[in-house]
Amino acid sequence: MADDFDSGNLFQDPEGYYPEDAPPTFAEHGMLSGQKVRVRLVGDHPLYGNLLWNAGRTSSHYIEEHTEDLIRNKDVLEIGAAAGVPSIVSAIQGARTVVLTDYPDPDLVSNMQYNADLSAGVIPPREDGLRRLHVDGYKWGSDVAKLRAYLPPAADGSPGLFDVLIMADVVYSHREHPNLIKTMRETMKKSADSVALVIFTPYQPWLLPKTEQFFPLAEASGFTVTKIFQKVVDAVLFEKDPGDEQLRRTVFGYKIRWSPEELASEAFIDAGSHAPQQKKVRRNKPQQPTMPLVILTGYPCSGLTLRANQLASSLEKHQDEIFAAAEAGTPVSLKSRYKVHVVASHDSSHPRIVYDHARTEKEARGVAYARAKRVLKRDSIVILDGMNYIKGWRYQLWCEAKAAQTTCCVVHVGTPVDQCVANNDARLRRDANKDDNTPETTENTQTSDTEEAYPSELLNNLIFRYEEPSTHSRWDKPLFTVPYDDPEPPVADIFEALTGVALPTEKPTLPALTTLAPAISDAASTTTGGPRGGRLSTRPRIVPHQATVQSSVTDPNAMYAMEKRTSAVVTAIRNFTSTYPTADIALAQSDVADGVSISVPDVTTSIFLPSHIVLSGTTEELAGAGGVLALPRLQRLRRQWISLNRAYIGRGAGALAAEQIGDAFVRFLNAEFSGAAGEAEE
Repeated sequence: MADDFDSGNLFQDPEGYYPEDAPPTFAEHGMLSGQKVRVRLVGDHPLYGNLLWNAGRTSSHYIEEHTEDLIRNKDVLEIGAAAGVPSIVSAIQGARTVVLTDYPDPDLVSNMQYNADLSAGVIPPREDGLRRLHVDGYKWGSDVAKLRAYLPPAADGSPGLFDVLIMADVVYSHREHPNLIKTMRETMKKSADSVALVIFTPYQPWLLPKTEQFFPLAEASGFTVTKIFQKVVDAVLFEKDPGDEQLRRTVFGYKIRWSPEELASEAFIDAGSHAPQQKKVRRNKPQQPTMPLVILTGYPCSGLTLRANQLASSLEKHQDEIFAAAEAGTPVSLKSRYKVHVVASHDSSHPRIVYDHARTEKEARGVAYARAKRVLKRDSIVILDGMNYIKGWRYQLWCEAKAAQTTCCVVHVGTPVDQCVANNDARLRRDANKDDNTPETTENTQTSDTEEAYPSELLNNLIFRYEEPSTHSRWDKPLFTVPYDDPEPPVADIFEALTGVALPTEKPTLPALTTLAPAISDAASTTTGGPRGGRLSTRPRIVPHQATVQSSVTDPNAMYAMEKRTSAVVTAIRNFTSTYPTADIALAQSDVADGVSISVPDVTTSIFLPSHIVLSGTTEELAGAGGVLALPRLQRLRRQWISLNRAYIGRGAGALAAEQIGDAFVRFLNAEFSGAAGEAEE
């Protein structure tokens, strides 16, 4: 009875159900000089490549107004270019090299290339005959090696960097802010003249505060931010959108440059790089430990900041002693000096009350994490001050250290709860005395505690929420516990755990050593820092877990070729099903006796479907709902194949040539259909 059921056209999409793709359109940008820049816009696109944005027009005018000091003979990178008007204007105005980028979507990249070719006649040629304007696909935050390859190498042979970054209407994507910052840090030249132009319009005015969070994040990442203009244009881009129309017509412009601290750091590094012989010797030296990380943890008001400062000053002092001994002729295994950085978890922008809400606490942790990453250098020891009371947060930091192949340790400030409460009460009384203008007592004048107090209820809440570190957790090892009564942390043990170098100690006389041997033996059995014995130990090699190893980023050109050629195979199948819509018609016209063969242009292998597979669909229509060649199934198989090959390329095991992609995808489809044949026979 079920076989007699006829569903008719119940599962068939009605004609015209899917709207046809909108055709491309053209737009013109009028330069201040009177010249017209004509560009093609993608007809309809989810990444907004079909629009000529107000920020793009405004940034183009700004570039034209400041050509001499901003663009002329400079190397320019545009991120999120869409039609690419600012890049084209930069090339017209005499930029040495311009790289025009947007998300590596085939339609977007091909349209950008079309616009670059369209404007070739108005771009003045370079004196050396090289191309001035280049096009490439780029995903924010991914590997920038391909972009830097468009530039001549720097004096030291490293890949070149860009003088100017154009970022028009890109900060609206709030979750991409860290990736944009990462791209800025990896592409912008370390120079006082280098600049990133961040220009945007708040098309959703109620989200403007969230959009502007990009700029504090940039400042925390080593940049300075300067507002350069705020202009109101004639018309809004989206007329039917809600919100304040005045804001939706306003274009904000900012300049972002390297901070003086970053430039000073770069200058210090470059100062020794001009001596070729010294540089050559440095390559032959053993590699130093990379950016060791010290994670402090403990109850609130337990003296974390005091211990962090003690640890920093002691590390500096011991390094002074090591290099003083080296100057006196004593051999040491420490190759160069470490800079010690203490990263605070609190400041005026992130006071203690951030722990009242999960959102503000998460933001404060993010800021502390960004500050730590900012000072992570090859020759640095980073001490992360703060409670760090969540074991999942310590695990995340441990994973970051593993991914960077560097050492990491946890220092637990073991202050009793009663003492923490007493410390906080003393701070509350201090603040109350200040508010009441009460004269300070002798006891008050002797204390140097200037730390902010916690509200009493919040303090008890944080103590209750504290997750104590444990030697049974690998992310909490090596673990050093500092009791409240100890005058200083175990600096020597911590330094050896981080660097593998034992600090020199004074050798006691033989009788004293004999007398203390049992005590030393007992202490060694309980310490979490490992044995010392005055030797020069070897720093353990940190091997990152597979989960923390970031695979190589797929070449955007390879992704574009995969998308294009696999789409061509799917299109060939769709054309076949349009000509031969049902299984009976397809089998009747087939030249193959036991199935259906579909030829694909520029592919040597044909797609083959066995006869019983062709007839196995739940509908007679090959491309209908439930058909063996339905579009959703083909797209799923295409995405699966691309995902498999993207991972394959990412592991560095090699890649298919562009001309081999079509045949490889067809072989994959044939294997899938053969697998379906085997299942059907079973």
